[in-house]
Parts: sequence; structure tokens; C-alpha cells
Amino acid sequence: MTDDEFPSDTKDQEPSYDVGYKKPPKHSQFKKGNKHGKGRPCGSRNVATYVREALEAKVTANVGGKPRKVSKIELGLHQLANLASKGDLKAIAQVIPLYERHCSQENDGPIPEEETAHDLETLRHYFMMQGEADDE
Repeated sequence: MTDDEFPSDTKDQEPSYDVGYKKPPKHSQFKKGNKHGKGRPCGSRNVATYVREALEAKVTANVGGKPRKVSKIELGLHQLANLASKGDLKAIAQVIPLYERHCSQENDGPIPEEETAHDLETLRHYFMMQGEADDE
């Protein structure tokens, strides 16, 4: 390209700062007052916030014959458990995975020595059969 192909006014103007990666020319940046260049407003809420607020809202319910203030999610779990106890198969199918995932098994304390000794003997026998055990 020759110098004649460029307009003379753009050739004489140089940017007041480096133009490059993440540094667009000033003429193509968002202008002041442009609503599209402001980003997300502070305090705006997303769907997760609305879901959390809806499920954590307190309502008055009769639990065990007494009125109590409980969250909607807690009330829903009570109702699901009641349906499962009445034999609703769909409710049972939902309650069992919830229980297994969130309710830890109770620890019965230390393992008795006779179970440990039996387990060690089983492992020794297995490794002997595999030919990997040292005869001690």
C-alpha cells in the first residue's frame, strides 16, 4: 500500500496510549452514558438467590400437633417423609437416596479384635494364594 491510499488525517493522529490486547482504540470504546457498558448492577440477584430465599422462607405449620415456624424446604422434607411412611413408592424412591447421602451411618465404636484378626488372616491367605506374601 502506498501513502496515497490512507486518509491524511488518520495518518497524522497517533493514539494517546498503546493499542493492543485488551486495549481498544478510544473511538471504539463504550461512551459515557451507554447503558450496555455498565456491567451487572450491584445487588442484583440471580436465580440461585431467588430459589434460596423461596425455600428458606419460614412458614407456620403444625409439626407434632404444635404450631412451629419451619422453613419451606424442611416442611417439604417432612411431607415427603410422611408420604414415604404411608407407602407411596415414588416418595420412597426419593427418600432413600436422600437418607443415604445426607445421614451418616452411626459409628459403633472400635472394631473388635476378633474381627480384625479374622480379616488379617483372610488377607494373609489371599496373598499366599497370589504368591505375593512373605511367610513370617
